[in-house]
This record gives sequence, structure tokens and C-alpha cells, in this order.
Amino acid sequence: MKIAVVQPASRESALRNTEKALEDGSQLVLLPEKWVQTLEELPVAEFQRLATKYTAYIIPGAVEDGVSVVSPIITGRGRILGLAKKIHLFGNERGRLIPGDKLITFTLNGVKIGVVICYDLDFPEIVRALFQRGVEVLLVPSKVRRDGIDKWRDYVRMRALENRIAVVNANAVQIPDFLGGSMVVVPYKRDSIVDVTVLGEMKEEDGYMVVDIDPMSYFHIRLERLREILPFTVESLDEKTGDSL
Repeated sequence: MKIAVVQPASRESALRNTEKALEDGSQLVLLPEKWVQTLEELPVAEFQRLATKYTAYIIPGAVEDGVSVVSPIITGRGRILGLAKKIHLFGNERGRLIPGDKLITFTLNGVKIGVVICYDLDFPEIVRALFQRGVEVLLVPSKVRRDGIDKWRDYVRMRALENRIAVVNANAVQIPDFLGGSMVVVPYKRDSIVDVTVLGEMKEEDGYMVVDIDPMSYFHIRLERLREILPFTVESLDEKTGDSL
């Protein structure tokens, strides 16, 4: 599956780079969180037109709709399939907006895809819940400041590694505070060791990249991980209840 990540510096470049990515054969295009701030500023109709023209899915980033932080999912027919909502609000979003309370998945060309928004990726239980429901590719629109980008990249790699799934991240580029650095990572197994590899990485640029993700290449290690997840309980021991030797 060909997936594109777009890092736009403006509305015009967002639409231009999205169309270029679609011309290059992308079946799905992902944009960052808050490359524009609000739903009113997001050129939804133009993205719907491009999705219809190229019969491709477009997730045009994540924006505030006045209530929550939402990520529209536009189908190849130009229809809005639904909205993924940010569950873990960050910074000044708290107190102003309402967090989401459900996770969203959809299937494209037989591949099950999940969407989480920025800070949600910091919480392993969010991604694990999607993984346990069969998600093979995780899309993550984000807007991470330059002083947090190194730690953010650790999160991207770790969620791919611990769940054996591909993680596609589109990060906002707004110099000097937000430096882009979008990346796509997939898991792989060499001998008995599972690791992740970077399929694509962007710099401080207005542009796009296209990667080709084959979920079958990591199907077996994803299945192994599913089988390895065992039920357990937590037992608290203290000095009073401990057995005597």
C-alpha cells in the first residue's frame, strides 16, 4: 500500500503536495495536526475533490472543531467516513475542549488502519487496544515542538516495536517552533530479533513523501505478538501476609 505524508507550510502547498502525492500513486494521504488551527480553515471540499479524482483516502490532518480535536477521514468517493477524536488533550486544549472517548479504525484495500492524534501516542494502552483489534497500520497526525521531537520519535519507534505494526506520522512544519521531521517506521525480524526500520523521514521542509508499506512483511511477527499477550492478575505482597519459611 502506498501511503503519503504531506508537510504543508500553507493551504496552497497542502493541496499542491497532496495532488502530487496522489499523482505518484498514493492510495492514502496523511497531513499533520493543526497545520491549520480550525475546521473552518481546513479546505475540506478541495480535499474531497482530490480524493474523488484519484479514488484515494485523505486524512487532512487534525483540527479543532470548536468542541474537540478531530481528524476527518475522507474516502475515495469524497465522502467523510467519520471523525477520529483526540482522547488525551494537551496543554491549553484542556479546559477548552472535550476529549474523545472512542478509537476509530477503517479498512482500505484489505488493510486495517487506525488513527490516533498526537499526544494519544504517548499512551501505550491506546495503541495496544487498536493492535488487539487487528490494526496493521497506525496513522498519527501531530504537532510536536522542536524541543520535544527527539522524545517523540522514540514514541513512534516504540509503538511500532511493541505492537509489531507500521506507524505513519505526519508532523507539522512551522519554523522556528515546529520542524516537521515526519517519519514512517515498520517492524521487521532478523534472525530472532525484532526491530524497526525507518521507511521514510522528512526534514524541515514543505513537501511530501510516499512510502510503500506491505503489512504481509510483518504479518507473522504481528501474529506472534498477539499470541504472546497473556491474561494476568496483579498480586500485592507485604510483610504481614508473606508466608514464613
